[in-house]
Amino acid sequence: MSQTYPWIENKLQQISSEAFFDRLPHAVLIDAYPSWGVEELACRLTQKIVGMEGDPREIPHPDVLWIRPEDTKLKIERVRDAIDFVYLSSQVASRKVAILESIELASIPAANALLKSLEEPPDNVHWILTTTAYDLLLPTIRSRCTRIHLHNAARDDTVQWLLENEVPQQELENFLIEFGDAPFAIKEAFELKLPSLRTYLLQGWRDRSVDLSVATVLKDQDFYELLARWLRITARVVHKEKAPEAMGFWDELIATRRAVHDQSNLNRQIQIERLLIQWFRMKQKIRRRKAATKIMQH
Repeated sequence: MSQTYPWIENKLQQISSEAFFDRLPHAVLIDAYPSWGVEELACRLTQKIVGMEGDPREIPHPDVLWIRPEDTKLKIERVRDAIDFVYLSSQVASRKVAILESIELASIPAANALLKSLEEPPDNVHWILTTTAYDLLLPTIRSRCTRIHLHNAARDDTVQWLLENEVPQQELENFLIEFGDAPFAIKEAFELKLPSLRTYLLQGWRDRSVDLSVATVLKDQDFYELLARWLRITARVVHKEKAPEAMGFWDELIATRRAVHDQSNLNRQIQIERLLIQWFRMKQKIRRRKAATKIMQH
């Protein structure tokens, strides 16, 4: 039996009214933050449209075509395959569905080839496009689709699902903060036994010392993602403390992410050590300032 995801089922229920299916748009764009399950929602919507129970990504259906990017590109040849497919007569279902995954990765020629079919699709044909980078899409593609958001969910739903998938309660809070509540990212981090960055940072804060050996543990993780997790942790400090020191560290993290993007040979361990030192100094400054403010108030 396939696994269910309560936040996705809830979104599907919201959009799956009888009126929605009576006037089902010819082009649907599903967008979400990474690791929230944008393809899962596309899968469930496709199942409802053609009346199938199996996963259309794995089980062939004569009226469904699911296309994924190849080598981080959605190539024009694959888009043309989809266009040819939608003009064929349906075989089993009353409707045909073509799904293009990660439409933000479409090349310019591929996007242009798709536009005409989005403008004038055949009867009973539906395009489902997915993206985790809505802002990168061509405005012409966005304007031709009905947008469905899969952003955020009730935390109770995601927490319950994670607990049912054996993510320990004691590790959940750190992972929820680091991964922006994204359930699939948290589950994967636990399965890969990734150490929590926030655990290390809080330990240093409690011990009032900085342990640079932590960099040896962290350097083998996806560095770009590690910095994104650090940004989320810092965002909580910014929100809680309203401290200029935290904003300064935020800017440093952003600059480091740019450097990672521009310099493939960046020494990760040295960069993590540098950031750990700056993090510790930031927290010291915040602590001293709060202590001074408390003294002044008395």
